[in-house]
Amino acid sequence: MASGALGRREFLLSLAAAAGAVACGGSGSGSGGDATGGATATTTGAARDLAALGITGPAFTLGVASGDPTDDAVILWTRLAPDPLAGGGMPDVDVAVDWEVAADDTFTDVVASGTAVATPAFGHAVHVDATGLEPDTWYAYRFRVGDEISPVGRTRTFPAPDASPERLRLAVANCQDYQSGRYAAYRDLVEQDLDVVLFVGDYIYEFAGVDDPEQALAERRYLGPEPTTVEDYRNRYALHRLDPQLADAHAAVPWIVTFDDHEVVNDYAGDDGAEAGAGPDFAERRRAAYQAWYEHLPLRIPPPAADGSLEVHRASSFGDLARLFVLETRQHADPPPCRDTSTFDVGPGCAERDDPERTALGSAQTAWLLDGLAESPATWQVLVNPVLMGGLDISPPDQPPGYFLETWDGYPAERRRVLEALGDPGVRNPVVLTGDYHAAFVNDLRPDPYDPALPVVAPELLAAAISSTPFATDYTATNPQVRFFDPRNGALVCEVTPDGITADFRVVADVWDAEAEVTSAATFVVRPATDGGAPTVTRA
Repeated sequence: MASGALGRREFLLSLAAAAGAVACGGSGSGSGGDATGGATATTTGAARDLAALGITGPAFTLGVASGDPTDDAVILWTRLAPDPLAGGGMPDVDVAVDWEVAADDTFTDVVASGTAVATPAFGHAVHVDATGLEPDTWYAYRFRVGDEISPVGRTRTFPAPDASPERLRLAVANCQDYQSGRYAAYRDLVEQDLDVVLFVGDYIYEFAGVDDPEQALAERRYLGPEPTTVEDYRNRYALHRLDPQLADAHAAVPWIVTFDDHEVVNDYAGDDGAEAGAGPDFAERRRAAYQAWYEHLPLRIPPPAADGSLEVHRASSFGDLARLFVLETRQHADPPPCRDTSTFDVGPGCAERDDPERTALGSAQTAWLLDGLAESPATWQVLVNPVLMGGLDISPPDQPPGYFLETWDGYPAERRRVLEALGDPGVRNPVVLTGDYHAAFVNDLRPDPYDPALPVVAPELLAAAISSTPFATDYTATNPQVRFFDPRNGALVCEVTPDGITADFRVVADVWDAEAEVTSAATFVVRPATDGGAPTVTRA
């Protein structure tokens, strides 16, 4: 099937019908793919009949998703959860799950199929690496267990590394606080003819909620206490994944995902959750949170290690057009500085802040990033970055500077090293895509954001929050590096071509209306660098 042959409109129209069409044909240990963490290709002894296990309700309540495409493979995801808000409702047995990938949404032309095993150890989640696919091609996929068929998903492979694609359409999404609004922004993204969604953090929030599941769904409230165990976090992810607009966004296009802090607890760093009052058992809580994050997203990473750690940073290429470097800034981070003089990591600087050894990335991730930037031949180097890099002085005018110290402002020496690397003439056209702040920004990035004498090395495009409460205070008057600010909810859509990146900041008229109008607040164009300088940004 040629690129784009499985059309977006046709897929959306057939989504519901295809889910109940024809039974999947996959069987055996798998062909064209491998099962990875949370599933295994060994089916001996795995149950296949849900009714025989006493399960009468639907198993695919959380939908399907795909992610981390390469030029010949994509990760396919689902999770069996007949009682999604009560731990999943599955018995403590392995279950065989058939999967298939097709060149059409009627599944008359199946190109890969197999069987994975959903295990209790990973909450009966399935991650299948569907390999042997054609580059730059759209596919349909689905799962089956017994006689039950999942919803149909639509996914794609990326172009081959030596290909020269004409465009990449991506979205940047983040901060989808379930009880702060609905997901009209995702409805808009499904309509945007995207190739991929980049999710840069705060997929769930850890706040306590109500005890009644019906009340939680009816009033859009969190269910249960603040999560601390694997089952708690599973229930929290399930609540989010039950939202139909989020489910549609996952089914319509592959995602590439990293995390920020609320996937565990607000403002944690490394193994330190003290500022958020996470308690003495924070290491176990973090381990549980990381496992649940892994279980619920289509990730091309190894499953959690024995100590609970995850290898989140990774890179992918969209032909020779763009290289995507996915970062995470929490797992290996030093705690935010100046906690004796700050309140909830907001406050003035101190000597600790300027310690040259302080890190948000950790030494291994930093070396990987700098080496990768230096070696990439792509036209655009895109950093997929969870938290504000461009700096923000939040003090009143004529007062000493103040910062959000759990962002890159708490790690200025490491930020300088990264941004100086972006400014190296050998690094082609760096652009940083960011989230977290609950507002949209366009920033000029300098090695020191507060020194206007230094050259700009890259632009930062920061996407607004999908639904989380906006941070409405405008600090642009005291931050000349900020070119644009808009505190409304929404997302960012970028069209990447060899000649430029067109960035469309999408905003939602009413975050509590799932059918609200979504429009463009502003459009900026990033042009490639000339004469060894940085890419330039203008408002369209």
